[in-house]
Amino acid sequence: MSAIKGRTNQPSWWTCTCCMKEFDYTPRFLRNCKQGTLQFCAVKPVMALVIIITSATGDYHDGDLSPQYGYLYASIVYNTSITIALMALVLFYAATRDLLSPYQPVLKFLIVKSVIFLSFWQGVALAIAEKANIITSSENSTAGELAVAYQNFLICIEMFAASVMHFYAFPWRPYKHADGMRGRLTSSSISRNLKATLSPADMIDDTIRNFSKAYAHYVSQGDDDSLDDPHEVRQQPGAQRQGGTLLDEPDHDFPEQDSVA
Repeated sequence: MSAIKGRTNQPSWWTCTCCMKEFDYTPRFLRNCKQGTLQFCAVKPVMALVIIITSATGDYHDGDLSPQYGYLYASIVYNTSITIALMALVLFYAATRDLLSPYQPVLKFLIVKSVIFLSFWQGVALAIAEKANIITSSENSTAGELAVAYQNFLICIEMFAASVMHFYAFPWRPYKHADGMRGRLTSSSISRNLKATLSPADMIDDTIRNFSKAYAHYVSQGDDDSLDDPHEVRQQPGAQRQGGTLLDEPDHDFPEQDSVA
């Protein structure tokens, strides 16, 4: 936080802030960016469950934009959530661009997010093309089946390109030992690393913390002007100071993460 403290966001079209006033980069700004990103992590599984249920009951109809079916409403919710998440990430990058530039964040972002977001928007575009009769039925397939087939074919081609680009976006060289020696790898370390990779505990923990009321007023020391009432946090019995940061202690305990070898 200290690295960007005192900076302000300059209104710009590429950060979608051209119609907004200048604002300071504060702890509250960083927390809002995290909330905007993490809300998609909550929306995604909920909508996946809704889609499974509506598909089983015959009320989903993938690619059908009719208001009678669930695909239209799922697309609206998904697009709204995705737009908020992307907006939060763009604002965060605008605030930390010079700090992150050595790590090629834009390339990493485009490669990873294109797999998730662009494939979804591509499906919506094909659904619109079907509705506009740009994609028409053939002798053996309906327009909807052709739209799904186009989507699957394009994803196969795009994933091949994405896999190649991953080699350049996520090189192995930064993880090479300085002395050229490989680290000692044991079966226990592999299992711990695999468990840490597959476990959603850190994401769940971060989401709960950032949306918790008990965590609502964390501020950096000396940045009291970011609060509506700077004395409010100091007087709360759950507040504690760690290092240079004033934190509100959550009402519940969070599980400690397993150490990764």
